[in-house]
This record gives sequence, structure tokens and C-alpha cells, in this order.
Amino acid sequence: MLFDMRPKTRREDLFDRDPELKKFNDSLPHAALIVVTGLRRTGKTSFLDVALSCSNHPYVIVDVRDLPTVPSRAEIIKKVDEAFNKMDKKWKTPVSAALKHVKGVYLAGASITFGWDKKGIDLAALLDEIDAWAKKNNQLFLLAFDEIQLVRGDKYLPRLLARIADTNRNTVIVITGSEVGLLYDFLGFDNPESPLFGRHFVEISMSSFTSEQSKEFLKLGFKQVDIKCPDEVIDYAIEKLDGVAGWLTLFGLKSQESKTCTKEVVDETLDVGGRLARSEALKIAKFSHRYGLILDFLAQNGEKPWSAIKDVLDANEGRKVTNTAVTELLNRLIKTNVLMKVNGNYRISDPILTHGLQREPLCRS
Repeated sequence: MLFDMRPKTRREDLFDRDPELKKFNDSLPHAALIVVTGLRRTGKTSFLDVALSCSNHPYVIVDVRDLPTVPSRAEIIKKVDEAFNKMDKKWKTPVSAALKHVKGVYLAGASITFGWDKKGIDLAALLDEIDAWAKKNNQLFLLAFDEIQLVRGDKYLPRLLARIADTNRNTVIVITGSEVGLLYDFLGFDNPESPLFGRHFVEISMSSFTSEQSKEFLKLGFKQVDIKCPDEVIDYAIEKLDGVAGWLTLFGLKSQESKTCTKEVVDETLDVGGRLARSEALKIAKFSHRYGLILDFLAQNGEKPWSAIKDVLDANEGRKVTNTAVTELLNRLIKTNVLMKVNGNYRISDPILTHGLQREPLCRS
């Protein structure tokens, strides 16, 4: 079903994305590293789940979203442990058998446990054994990390990923990230001091749907739930929700719940989505009052140049904020995908966040 907020796991539930899936599959034989990027709620996790399950290769997905910014080695190993225990049964049994002699791996029935203390599992050795098993069985092993930039303060993971890319010819690393600038800072492809410097990678970008795709998505979704939605309401939803898969899905779900499809339901979706997007932006604003001022200003006034943003900061603080400080603030917001730069001006990337901040600014007077 298209109108389901949970990540999709079946191809028939993932709308379109044929070019992205083809690029993913075509890359597997030669790519050591695949990076899936896109704004929040464009369907990266759904794409990842479907692409991996349709690959016909064994895979694990390490979900790092609730790890601290600088996790310990033990915390990372526990997440890898969880991922292996969620592996498809088709692959879990033969992979487990291949690991039975690896130090720090403990097998009990259908469960796999990795020792996490200093004398426990060596993840590099573990992946060497899996890579050897994959080669012997004419397979690739796909090791995926969802939103890996959230642990950007740690250097253990980049070193491990570089080691895999250099050594394990039958292993493909797949990474997703919505904060693209921070993701690339973490991976360090352009940083000579990074273990991953200069590594080749394939990028798959999850863009928002076009107007035509959005219309097709909504019409198919409403057909699945047997709701007739007027064309003018669909056009209104496309205009307001900007082709973001997550927001279109939420609109469809709310229409299904209320058994009606009206502009009022679109507006309700905007309000709910706006509050959610605002709560995420609030996490950024807590680092500095200046972030909140910038976002509130752009939400109320639309696309603006650097000079106008500096004027707002200067007026608020009653003094001149340095040019360097203003530029660093804006660059940080771009790296987190909250802002985008268009023709030299700055604007908020997600119109739903703009709506949320228009209703309730981050900085209260």
C-alpha cells in the first residue's frame, strides 16, 4: 500500500524509483561503496529496504539513528549484532555457519551474539570471513548503514569502511544520509586526512516527485483505498506538499482515516507536518539562537541574500556579527539540508518547515 508511513519493504509498495533501482543493481558488480542521499521523507529508507531485498544477495542494515554522536566501539558492535540477528532466514543460517570459528562470535540456535569487550569480536575479521563465504558461493554481501552521518564524531567507522573497500572484493557498503554535507564531512572523500579520501563511490539521489509523478502517486494510492479524490484537491495537495513522498503519504493516510478527500485534509497535513518539521529544526536552534533567527526570517520573508540575513543578525544583537560567523551559520544549515542556496540567495529547503515556522516561529519575541 502506498499510503503507509512505515518504510516500504516490497517492490510493489515502492512507487516509481525504477531509474534509481536500476542504477543500484547496475552498480553492485563494480562498486565498493554506494551512497543514497536525499532530503528527509523522500523515501531513502524505503528505497534502501526494497533495493536490498530485491538484490538477491545477503545483506544486513545497521541502524545507527539512536547512537550517540560519538559512540563507543561496544555500542557500534551491539548495533551490528542487532543487524545480523534481523538478517533474512534464507541467508542467516549459511552465514552463521561460516562464522562459527570466528573469535568473539557465539551461536545459540538461531541467535548470533558478538562479544563487544576489548577481547571480543574483531569486525574486520568477521567481515573477512563473510567476504570469503560470499566469494565461494558466488554472492555479494551488502553491508548497509542508515543515516550514518549521525555518528559523525567517530573515526572508527570510516577506518572500518575504508578497510572493507580496500580488502573485501565481494562486499558492497551501502550508506544513506539526509544531511548530505555532514555525511560527506563524516566520510571525508575530499579530506586528505580521512581514511576514505579519494575512494570511488556511486551516489544515488532521491529527489522529490515531479508534479506528474505526485499526481500519479496520489491517484494510485486513492484507488488502492477506494477513495475518490477530486482533481482540484489533488492539484492543491501537489502545490502545497511539493512532491515530498512522506508528506504525500501522510495526506493520503489522513484522507483514508477521515474517509474524505478535501483541501481541509491537505491543510491538516500541512499543520501536522509543519509541527513535526519545526520540532526537528528546534534541535538545531538549540545549538545557537542565531539559527532560529535565520530560519524564522526566511520563513516569513522567503528567499533572501546573505546581506539581508546579516542585517537581521546585527539588528537582533545590537552589534556587528562578523562576516565569517554569518557564513559559517549559513553553511552549517546548508550541510544539514535545512537551507539551500539558489542564484546566490538562501531559502528553506522544505516548504512544510516554512509553513510550520510561519505558524510558530522558533524564536519567541
